[in-house]
Amino acid sequence: MIRFIKNFALLSISTGIINIIEVITNAYISQKIGTTVLGSYSLIMNMFNFLVTISLFGVPLAITKIVSERDELNDEKSIVKASRIGYRICAIISVTVCIITIVFKDKICTIFLRNLPDDRIVILLALSLPFMAISSALCGYFNALRKVNEPIINEFLTHVVRSGIIVSLVYLNSPTFLSFGISIFISELLSFLYTYIMYKKDIKNHINTLRNNTSTSSVTKEILRISAPISFTSFVRSGLSTLKHTLIPLRLQKFGFSYDYALSRYGLIHGIALPFILMPSIFINCFSSLILPEYSRFYAAKNKQKIQTITKKIFKITLLASLYISFVIYIASDLICFIIYKNTEVSYYVKVLTPLICIMYLDFIVDNILRGLDLQLDVMRINIIDVIISILLIYFGVPYLGTFGYILVIYVSEYLNGLFSINLLLKKIKLDFDYINWLIIPTTFLFVAFYITKLLIPTAKNLVSLSFSILSLTIIFLFLYFLYKKIKKNKA
Repeated sequence: MIRFIKNFALLSISTGIINIIEVITNAYISQKIGTTVLGSYSLIMNMFNFLVTISLFGVPLAITKIVSERDELNDEKSIVKASRIGYRICAIISVTVCIITIVFKDKICTIFLRNLPDDRIVILLALSLPFMAISSALCGYFNALRKVNEPIINEFLTHVVRSGIIVSLVYLNSPTFLSFGISIFISELLSFLYTYIMYKKDIKNHINTLRNNTSTSSVTKEILRISAPISFTSFVRSGLSTLKHTLIPLRLQKFGFSYDYALSRYGLIHGIALPFILMPSIFINCFSSLILPEYSRFYAAKNKQKIQTITKKIFKITLLASLYISFVIYIASDLICFIIYKNTEVSYYVKVLTPLICIMYLDFIVDNILRGLDLQLDVMRINIIDVIISILLIYFGVPYLGTFGYILVIYVSEYLNGLFSINLLLKKIKLDFDYINWLIIPTTFLFVAFYITKLLIPTAKNLVSLSFSILSLTIIFLFLYFLYKKIKKNKA
């Protein structure tokens, strides 16, 4: 437990710094080169994520599951073999994807990246794939053994270097898309070098137990048993997701917008507003990444009671935290968005999207719990259904509803995905959802606290008044919540 808390704290701090850096970077880019370019960059990264999905082939998750389970059983031989074979599989596949991408870059740009002024970014992204794939596989090994320092530094190094190079090159008026490509390539290269060196040092702790005649076939089969089905569904899901994001500006154009303005709307919502509401999710994301190997251990040990008990606490705390965060973001969005982005439109879209926070944050955790319980294929099926429905809504609805239609698609997608995943988990572990205590009571108290706060401080005109607003909301909410708990306890 002490190690888990320590890892959670380290991961939260580093991820928080990373998120702040990314928000500042996006704010600088949007002010320097506009939301239209930011929209194009978001489309490029969606295409890149599809190539990453193919390159990973589901191997990092397979390594995490196998190594964590074998560590629980003290099977040192399988730990060494799984990590070695896993990262080599990633290397072979990612190099192949890299070559194919470079050879067919013109067709890729025509299909996915309309009006891309500089295709050199595609070459640089392709060259980054092997480094990212191997690094991700090795991070799966470290996460399984609860050694989060290496993945933390890897992630921190990647984002800090990437943001630093982008800002520097954009400031020097270097070609924008070339700057993006250079920053990603260099950051992934440095990340790979660090992770590989740390892996070589760490694996020595296990390698002495490995006999030279140990067969690799059983471990290879186990990796492929987990990764192959995941990879297939991941390909489908990621491919459909890429198509979905490519369609958004095209269907907004059908509504009557110019393509550049459509890209600007897409960049504003997908590149700025959504990352803003997801910024406080650092604690949720960190926690969810750490519980995957823990649930794999519980599942391997067939400890059903432990799974139920911990899941109850996770649901209660996550819902309470995400509901509170959504109200704080709603209160703070006007002032903070103006300070950071100098754009009043951003705060409007942030407020429109805040009701998504609760379901999105909970879904992050539920998906990782399901993966830890060996239900990763079910997670991917839900994701595929979600993307297919989103594509249909984008194709048929956005040309008639415009930006409102795009917002509606995001709502349908997030709630559909989240509710399906939650329902699957509750059925799997035979747990009832406590609507009253987990959802209705906290929401009611937060609304009461919110309206009292608005009466006391109608508008947060500066950081001082904003701080008082948030403090007021917090105190009133905690008073009501703990008063309710006290009354409930006395009645019991």
